[in-house]
Amino acid sequence: MFSPLTANIYLPCVPLLQQDYQTTLQLINTTITAYVLVQSIAPAFFSQLAETHGRRPVYLVTFTIFVGASVGLALQTDYVSLLVLRMLQSAGSSVSTSIGYAVIADMAAPSERGRLLGSVMITVNLGPVIAPVIGGPMCNNLGWRWIFWFLTITGSFFLVAMGLFLPETGRKIVGNGSVEARGVNRPLLPFLITKADTYAKPKVAQYASTWKRINAYIPNPFNCVLLVFQRDSACVLLVSGLFYSSYYIMQASLPPLFQDAYGYNETQVGLCYLALSIGVIFGSQIQAKLMDWNYRKNAKETGWEIDRQGGDDLSQFPIERARARLAWLFMTLQCACILGYGWSVHFRVHPSVPLIFMFLEGYCGWIQTWNTLMVEIHRDSPSTASAAGSLVRGLFAAGGVAIMAPLYDVLGIGPFFSILVGVVWCIGQTMIWVIRHKCMDWRLEREGNKRS
Repeated sequence: MFSPLTANIYLPCVPLLQQDYQTTLQLINTTITAYVLVQSIAPAFFSQLAETHGRRPVYLVTFTIFVGASVGLALQTDYVSLLVLRMLQSAGSSVSTSIGYAVIADMAAPSERGRLLGSVMITVNLGPVIAPVIGGPMCNNLGWRWIFWFLTITGSFFLVAMGLFLPETGRKIVGNGSVEARGVNRPLLPFLITKADTYAKPKVAQYASTWKRINAYIPNPFNCVLLVFQRDSACVLLVSGLFYSSYYIMQASLPPLFQDAYGYNETQVGLCYLALSIGVIFGSQIQAKLMDWNYRKNAKETGWEIDRQGGDDLSQFPIERARARLAWLFMTLQCACILGYGWSVHFRVHPSVPLIFMFLEGYCGWIQTWNTLMVEIHRDSPSTASAAGSLVRGLFAAGGVAIMAPLYDVLGIGPFFSILVGVVWCIGQTMIWVIRHKCMDWRLEREGNKRS
C-alpha cells in the first residue's frame, strides 16, 4: 500500500509546492517524474536480494530507507533537497508492491492466484483512495510538510509491525515451508517468546550449505533488464506499460486541469481522486474473478487437470491465452474512458462527467493481470520478473508525465488525450494478439534454450 500511498498523497499539493518554492509547474512535475523513475528502477536493485536473501530482510531495509527519507522531506527547505529526498523515499517504498507479487507466487497455486491477488489488490488500491483524501485536506489546512510527517509515523508503525510479525515466504529460504527460517528471516516475536535452546533446527539438512551459498551471492540488478529483450516478456511488459502509463497520466493531470477548469482547491482535488480509486478497487475484484474464470475455462478447453494442492506445472499450459482472454475488450473500454475524460475537461462540461469517466477507467484497468502473467512466465524468479514490470511501467509513466503538460499546452487537452488513446490502443491491441497466439511458443523456446 505504501508505494501508491506515497505517490498519490503528494499530488494534491503540487500547486502549493509550486507557490512555496516560487518555481514552475514543470519543475514540480519533475519531482513526480523523478519519483516514478526511481520507483521503476529501485526494484531492479532489490529484487535479486529478495530472491536470494528472502523477502523479509528486503522489506525491513527498504522501509527503514522510507522512514528516514520521510523525516528529511518534512524538514527540508529547498527544491534540490525535495527532489533528492523524494527519489530516496521512492526507493524505499517502491519495492513493497513488486515483492508483494513474488509473495503471492510463493503462497498461491496458479488456479487461485486471481482470488488471492484480488484480496491483496484491495489493500494496494487503498493507497490511491485514502492518499488524496488525506493529502488534500492536510495540505490545505496544516501545510504540505504534514504529509511527510504522516508518512513518517505510519511508515514507522509498519516497520515495527513487520519486524515483529512478518514471516519469510521466499522459497530459496524456507522451501515449501519445510525449512525453518533463521536470523533476520525469522519474525522477532516468536524469537522473543522462544528460548534459544528450544529453537527448531532446519528440517532440510542442506540448509546450512545453501545459506552459505546465498550469502556469497552478489546480486545483479540488471537481471530484470535482460527480461525486456526476451520476446514473450517484452510483449507482456509493453502492454503492462501502456495500461499503466495512460492510467498514471490521467492521475497526474487531474490537479492542474481541475484547478484551471473548475477552480478547485487542494481539498476538492484530493476528493476527486476517490472516483478513480474506487473504480480501481471494484475493478480489481472483477479482474480477480475473471482471471480465475479464464484460467479454469482455458484448462477445461485444453483438457488440463487443475492441481489445487501441489500447484499446476505451467511449463506446458497456455497461461498466456488464459490471462489475455478479454484483454482486448478492457483495453478498448479503458481507452474510450480516457478519451471521454480528456474531451469533457477540454470543453469544461460539468465536473461529474470527467469524474464518471475516471471511475470507469479505474474499473476497466487490466494492470494486475499482466503483472501476474509476468510472474507466471518466470516462475523461478518472481521478484526479478515483478521488478522488470515495475521498471517498464515506471519508465512509461515517467515519460508520459514529462511530456504531458508541454503537449496539452500546445495541442489542447482533448487532442492530447486523443493522440494518447490512439497510440495506446493500436500498439496494445497488436501486442494482445501476439501474446495470445505467439508468446507461448516463444516461452517454450526460451525455456528449452535455458535447459540446454
